[in-house]
Amino acid sequence: MKMSFLKFNLCLLLFLVVAVVELSAQSSENKVRYNYLTYIPASYDSTKSDLYPVIIYLHGRSVSGSNLNRVRTYGLPFFLDRGKKLDFIVIAPQCPWGKNWASENWMDTLMTELNTQYRVDNDRIYLTGMSLGGFGTWELANRYPNRFAAIAPLCGGGKTEWAENLFHIPIWVFHGVQDRLVPVLRSDQMVNAIKEHDSLIKYSRLSAKGHDLHRVYDDNELYTWLSQFTRRPLNEEDENSVKPIEKIQLAGLDLATPGTEALKLFEPHKAGSF
Repeated sequence: MKMSFLKFNLCLLLFLVVAVVELSAQSSENKVRYNYLTYIPASYDSTKSDLYPVIIYLHGRSVSGSNLNRVRTYGLPFFLDRGKKLDFIVIAPQCPWGKNWASENWMDTLMTELNTQYRVDNDRIYLTGMSLGGFGTWELANRYPNRFAAIAPLCGGGKTEWAENLFHIPIWVFHGVQDRLVPVLRSDQMVNAIKEHDSLIKYSRLSAKGHDLHRVYDDNELYTWLSQFTRRPLNEEDENSVKPIEKIQLAGLDLATPGTEALKLFEPHKAGSF
């Protein structure tokens, strides 16, 4: 009887050890590292105690792969390379070809590296992206609902049931009504689902625009809007402590055409679909 009990305990212990090892291996396998571009503001000084806000920018599908320089083709890195100045650390990772932004756990690895290398304000982490990156913005905000101070998805979409995890986050949605690659209905559905939770959200539903919204990233209004917000708890009870977000609005945005021929050479449509 005692031998049987001992064998049972040994078997149980062996099972638990194997289970822990398997779970540890799975956790290790799921964490990966994506290469990324880094832009540091001119005011950054690592010798001072100041903490800096961070914008994480997610590109579209056409520049996925292993050539990091392709991330510069359009969007936020495109304008930063041409002299745009922001008071944010900007991180632009590259998604491997054949994956989407939520296929693997690269975000935890990235955040660990950022906090090791830079003076990061973890209450002011902002997430934005377009097309594939717009979808990624919605999904990563859902996966990490208390990590981001605000998000700005462009021409993307998500699952309406995510609204329960997202309605506390300030969100500015952009989508072109004439978009033939990602129907504007995808953003309409997300905005409407979040509105059902009595949330405040900003929506630029651009009647004259299609899928190419990359010039949104050259408009300082977006960065002024983002910088209003700091990370908030999921269940904020004190409404007075939450900065107001503009109520739902359908607005056009004047995205001026670049004035140089050099800029035209890098138009997003030249690189294929987002």
